[in-house]
Amino acid sequence: MDDIFRVTRVRGLTERAAQAGYHLVCEAHSSVSWILLDNEDGERIHSAKTLDQIERILSE
Repeated sequence: MDDIFRVTRVRGLTERAAQAGYHLVCEAHSSVSWILLDNEDGERIHSAKTLDQIERILSE
């Protein structure tokens, strides 16, 4: 059940990121797990360790 919630949450945040002009990626081999890239040039815009932090960034 937790996996389904996580997948649903990631999908929702991915959609929100796209609407804001970002591409949300997970970087598993890094100290930062989640990265928002600019949709146009792929530049790293924001990074966070948790999905909660990504959600706060997208809510700003």
